Amino acid sequence: MKILITGASGFVGWNGVQYFIDRGCYVQPTFHSLPHYLHNHSERFLSPVHVNVRDGSMVEDVVSRVQPDIILHFAALARPQQKHSGDILHQINVVGTANVASAAAHTKTHLIFLSTDLVYPADAGLVNESSSVAPSDAGAYASSKLAAEEQVKQKADCWTIIRPTLMFGHGTPRSNSFTQFLEKKWKKGEPAPVFSDQIRSFLYVGDLLKGIERVVQTSESHRETYVCGGSEDLSRADFALRYAHASGVDRSLCAVMKSTELEGYVGGPSDIRLDTSKLQAIGWTPQTLEESFMQMNQ
Repeated sequence: MKILITGASGFVGWNGVQYFIDRGCYVQPTFHSLPHYLHNHSERFLSPVHVNVRDGSMVEDVVSRVQPDIILHFAALARPQQKHSGDILHQINVVGTANVASAAAHTKTHLIFLSTDLVYPADAGLVNESSSVAPSDAGAYASSKLAAEEQVKQKADCWTIIRPTLMFGHGTPRSNSFTQFLEKKWKKGEPAPVFSDQIRSFLYVGDLLKGIERVVQTSESHRETYVCGGSEDLSRADFALRYAHASGVDRSLCAVMKSTELEGYVGGPSDIRLDTSKLQAIGWTPQTLEESFMQMNQ
């Protein structure tokens, strides 16, 4: 199987390249910046290609030339806690996704698009794929992802939308998973601000990729949406304290606070927990937090 991964130098893309190479796939990575973060040590790793997803002709040319079996569209302007202009978010996350979806349709390729659980209201509680969407208080990022989902549905023929929650795991020096955020603070001896009023179904990036693998192996209609979250629902603060314990870090390096107490933070209290029954029905099961922490430390 040949898989084209957009955003291969980002957190999920970087992990995805190695994951699918290890499973015998040929992987065509694409990047817009930071090519030095890409893997380059496998005969199944095809030469990285520079792609600006905002350029429809460039996207069309690459997809047509590669002829992938699957496109994993991970390229995005993320980090919802930061302020981004609505225009740049729209160009990268919405127009860029529309270009990838159109190219996938022309080559009859199954497109898997990575969305976000922030398409749900901040006080949604437990949600599944049929729950009402109303982008959370996370700047324009969540709205751009929901708009991108619509582009996937309108333009691609074979598609899967994955709505993951807050993720953790290893990545490149530039990426910023939740555990990387904690580790960077701790390495400098600084307490990491962690919120007691934001609840998520924390997801190990390896479990996300296992979920995508199950979708690829079992999906027939290729017109499905899945939520993807971990085995436990807990606050950022509780997660950080668990990770500190597993990492041998003193709990004093977790500065527990409310989200409204951190100056400059975009967002507020939230409770978005994911019911992953639909994904589990096709044979996917997430690890426990401790199992994930052990795997990260191997």
